[in-house]
Amino acid sequence: MSFAEIPHDIALTPAERRWSLAAAISCVTVFGVGIGLAGPLLSLLLEVRGTDATLNGINAASTFIGVIAGPLLARYLIRWLGLRAVVMGCLAADAALFLAMKAIDGLAMWFVLRIALGFAGSTIFTATEAWINATAGDKGRGRIIGIYAASLSVGFGIGPFLLSFTGLQGWLPFLAGAGLNALAAIPMIFVRKLARGFGAGTRSNPLAIFLKAPIIVLAVGLFGLYETAALTLLPVWGVRTGLDARASALTLSAIYFGSIALQIPIGWLSDRVARLTALRLCGAGGLIGAALIPCLSAVASEPGPALFALLFFWGGFASGLYPVALSIVGDRYRDAELLAANAALITSYGIGSLIGPIIGGGAMDLWNPHGLLAVFVGVFAAFLITTLLPDRGRQCVR
Repeated sequence: MSFAEIPHDIALTPAERRWSLAAAISCVTVFGVGIGLAGPLLSLLLEVRGTDATLNGINAASTFIGVIAGPLLARYLIRWLGLRAVVMGCLAADAALFLAMKAIDGLAMWFVLRIALGFAGSTIFTATEAWINATAGDKGRGRIIGIYAASLSVGFGIGPFLLSFTGLQGWLPFLAGAGLNALAAIPMIFVRKLARGFGAGTRSNPLAIFLKAPIIVLAVGLFGLYETAALTLLPVWGVRTGLDARASALTLSAIYFGSIALQIPIGWLSDRVARLTALRLCGAGGLIGAALIPCLSAVASEPGPALFALLFFWGGFASGLYPVALSIVGDRYRDAELLAANAALITSYGIGSLIGPIIGGGAMDLWNPHGLLAVFVGVFAAFLITTLLPDRGRQCVR
């Protein structure tokens, strides 16, 4: 049997496995810092210019047209060029496109550039997450993916914090975002051998996963809706409830720091109970948090530590949907089929993310400022009901 025919999750020595995981996780974590900076930067720039919330949300959502397309093509690119070359090429493209957003500072061109950014970013995540899942192995997969999710949340949380130092104006925030892509590429320099042969085996269609594992796909779509609507519009919600621009950006840091603290415990729990139970726990946390945030902001004279504490726990539980779903995929699929399954998850994430800012922005225009939270209450409740329907929940049980 040739190396290309060996299932990738058993082809590495323990030392190679640890190094492979460290390289992939560190690469995506640094890339996540850039995403965490770019989201509030672009949304707040549009808000300062007087753009209404609906158009702001539509502009953010355009990124996810590219996110939907990227995973469907990623498996072909990886077979043709190799995983390492694809990831490094997309990091370079992402940096160039982000700088172009400053050089071509017009709303119409931002739609085009954000679609291209979405394509590059989703290809990176499709490749690296399937790689992480394969090299994690079956023992303790939930814990390892929890570490990955927590690390990525570190990146997402640092991004808005970094924005408070770079500010909104001038080239500095855009140069910082591009520079982070260069840093993210460094770990990939050292994994030429470890990434070779990834994704080999019988080809599988990512779209078939939508029918084979609908509850997993739905969970990731919900996470995409939640994360992207929060990333793009929660700072706007903060401004409209009385927070200044800096504190509004830090609401996102509270969410992602919650993800840092809770993803490893949630991953550990998902290794010891049915993954469906862990998914329901995350969905319930998302529902309760979204319902309490408007209540807390209404009774407080001004937003304070209690709000940020609630955002911390809300972000931790709601963000757990994705790594638990990713662990389920790792349990069920191998090699090329794993790559296709992960592509399906990223595509579902892109669909949810495309819808989220549009619905959230429109809801904020209808009910200012709490329409965004009302949307979250509705979608998390719908997800929990879906997991209770006959047969659907059993799709997720190990």
